[in-house]
Amino acid sequence: MDDPRVSLVLAAKNEGENLVDTVECALSNSGPSLLEVVVVDDGSTDGGGDRVRACFGNRPEVTVIATSGLGVAQARNLGATRASGEIFVFMDAHCYTPKDWLEGLAAPLDDPGVGLVGPALASLGEVDGPRGYGAMWRKDSLQMDWLPCKGETPYGVPLHPGGCHVVRRSDFEALGGYDGGMSRWGSEGEELSIRYWLMGFDVVVQPRVVIHHLFRKRHPYSIDSPQVYHNQLRMALLHFSDERVGHLLNRFGSMPEFAQIFLWLMKSDVMQRRKRYQAERQRNDEWFFARFPDPGYRPVEVRLPEPQALKYAQQ
Repeated sequence: MDDPRVSLVLAAKNEGENLVDTVECALSNSGPSLLEVVVVDDGSTDGGGDRVRACFGNRPEVTVIATSGLGVAQARNLGATRASGEIFVFMDAHCYTPKDWLEGLAAPLDDPGVGLVGPALASLGEVDGPRGYGAMWRKDSLQMDWLPCKGETPYGVPLHPGGCHVVRRSDFEALGGYDGGMSRWGSEGEELSIRYWLMGFDVVVQPRVVIHHLFRKRHPYSIDSPQVYHNQLRMALLHFSDERVGHLLNRFGSMPEFAQIFLWLMKSDVMQRRKRYQAERQRNDEWFFARFPDPGYRPVEVRLPEPQALKYAQQ
């Protein structure tokens, strides 16, 4: 990595001591590449942001921003507007970052064709346990499976769930950041991944960098299933062909909440964004699914939770 000016953006809601530990770990293990840590305390009720201020109030490179509760996508976008670096790292606020993780993770961005980089992800409770190297949707659905390792050097993967994304500031801003139309949680990482691909960039995994992520059965805040389904369908409407969207609408149409979800979408800016993206993109979803065909990607046999499994998202 030639340019060491990196901003780490952590959007957090009710993370408690996890947030403090994540900040401490990043400060201790990132080396001179890390310029600052921007914490967006997104409507927490557990005092997590106050703990960070108390622990790191004498560290000028740590900033805490308080919001009333924007959701992951908008909170990350807000953090980016307050960050100074030319490279952004967006990471969940419950991660362990090993020694010298940052330089290796940002290095693939030296290639201008690479737009988004992610690490291998492992469970925080299993230091030597299974790892996922990117993810892909299962055939005919928007449920995902983790992928196995396919090499020792950075290579393209279909999707990175939102646990950790590394991007250039200039590209991130040009592409409009995370989709601000997403609700509280879900699909923001996959949407950004496919948007990078369709706009002409590569999305790669850095297999030599493993970040340990806290996978838990329950979120520390309430998430409604219709909001998660809303985000999935919004992503599909933004980027998929009419045929694929129609197939998904047929699948989702039997849900009791479908009418409300569809109404939310039609009242949003999704169709305007869809039109704009179709005009601007260099690739389409047919290219994407040909690039990452289902038969070539067998799910990895690991015990990590599904990145988008609703049973983990419900209170």
